[in-house]
Amino acid sequence: MVFLNGTTFPNGTTFPNGATMAQHFRMARYIPSYNPPCEGYWQTILDDGPMSIGESPGLWEWVEPPLIPESVWEEALQLQEKHQIMELVVDGLNRGGLILHWKGIECFVPASHLIAYPFPADPIAREIQFQDYIGKALRLCIIEVEPIRNRILLSERQVAECELAEPDWPGWLCSGHVCEGLVTSVRPFGAFVDIGPLEGMIHISEISWGRVRHPCDFLEPGQKVEVLILNVDPDNQRVALSLKRLTPNPWDKVENYIQTGDVVTGTVVSVERFGIFMELVNGLEGLLHISELDGDEGSRGIHRRYEVGQQICVRVLDIVPDEHRIALGMMKSSDFVDKDFVRKGSVTHATV
Repeated sequence: MVFLNGTTFPNGTTFPNGATMAQHFRMARYIPSYNPPCEGYWQTILDDGPMSIGESPGLWEWVEPPLIPESVWEEALQLQEKHQIMELVVDGLNRGGLILHWKGIECFVPASHLIAYPFPADPIAREIQFQDYIGKALRLCIIEVEPIRNRILLSERQVAECELAEPDWPGWLCSGHVCEGLVTSVRPFGAFVDIGPLEGMIHISEISWGRVRHPCDFLEPGQKVEVLILNVDPDNQRVALSLKRLTPNPWDKVENYIQTGDVVTGTVVSVERFGIFMELVNGLEGLLHISELDGDEGSRGIHRRYEVGQQICVRVLDIVPDEHRIALGMMKSSDFVDKDFVRKGSVTHATV
């Protein structure tokens, strides 16, 4: 048999690897010849150093990747499934994108997943733009978790889609459910409570059946509370909570606490130009109208004579439960003549 290069082998010749003439001929046809790398290949390897910024091993130094607990990878998968937004600081770059770290895992943002994409094709111009990201915090979402390669792929461009993605809410997150939460902050208009999937708010009007001057009088950060879910807004990820509705509304059975004609020692909670609001029992409030007050001093005289926290003995003139209204009158010396009083808590039931 004669090869194309002119070499002649007699029929039946075998080679050291045991292959016959025909087998060796077929192998020679399909095995490509060795071609040494061109100068451009080695030049690319040498130039790759300046194009990589961040922690890297020395020349020919092997560094074992850190052992990441399985729980961290599971957390990363949950963040990906829930389309959670992360905020990480860029601490490195390479030819293809940006490098960040999250809980010991090297994260990578490909250049095509940055909002500023596309970048210049020139390596030097691209490096200059990438260097502007070093030290900056980016809002990112996870697009791929690779435990085998010990890395996580992130995207800046898909953050908008993640924010619009409908989250997978637990079944108990619905109106009417009672759950436990942790107060995270207290503001003049209410309190924010972390209930697990997200943060809800207790409006100041839902803290107590009585008057609430400031939520901090009832709640403080770090306090554990039991709340009732009033409303869930999935689109805006808002949850309205209530604290007071876990207790009976005193207005539903106001006759159990107070009746018309009762004499009550109330506490002034607000002084207005038209009268005085007083807290009576179980959060019930009544109005002592200015016409029931002694003297002709007008609204200015009310503020001079009465102040918040002052206790006044008053008589219940009228109760309108549907309107949450109680009319009060001042006790006069004639009211104590020929009357039989029976004490019952802070309320005096008077029989004329």
